[in-house]
Amino acid sequence: MKKQGIIKLTTSAMLIAIYFVLDRFAAVNLMTNQYKLSFIAVIFAAVFLGPAYAAAVGGLGDLLSAIIMPTGPYFPGFTVVAALVGLMFGLFLYKKISYSRIIISVFIAQVAGTLILNTLNLSFYFIINGIGKYGDTVSAIISALAVTRLVQAGIYFAAEIAFLVLLKKLKPGIEKALKLG
Repeated sequence: MKKQGIIKLTTSAMLIAIYFVLDRFAAVNLMTNQYKLSFIAVIFAAVFLGPAYAAAVGGLGDLLSAIIMPTGPYFPGFTVVAALVGLMFGLFLYKKISYSRIIISVFIAQVAGTLILNTLNLSFYFIINGIGKYGDTVSAIISALAVTRLVQAGIYFAAEIAFLVLLKKLKPGIEKALKLG
């Protein structure tokens, strides 16, 4: 059992490093949205390591990305959401991955994480940092972001489902290779 914990710990550390690389070097900026592949590391942790490890990969990966290569002022709300999304994926997908669980977990991640929480985070981030017109309210900023955030959620929905379907098919071989099964 001790060996299993060491394997999970080292795998999660590797996934945090992968998160950083995918977050900072495999990203595309379009309009007000960034499209990153860092979700791959979080989902991998959720499926193979469990909810706590996935939350750690999401939260620590986001925190380290912001500290090592900041793209602006740090805002902890994004780190909290990254950890919560990892936790949620882990609760739904660890040891019980199915097509219905894939769709439900990705839907929740995109609606709660991308559309609601991170849109609120962006709104507060803009207000705190004085971005936008003087006197803009959270609701005015959310309205301005709504359409582009909806497009972003749709793109991530498709990408995450495609990755999870592939991962479901490859899971037995990966577990055997990592000695996690």
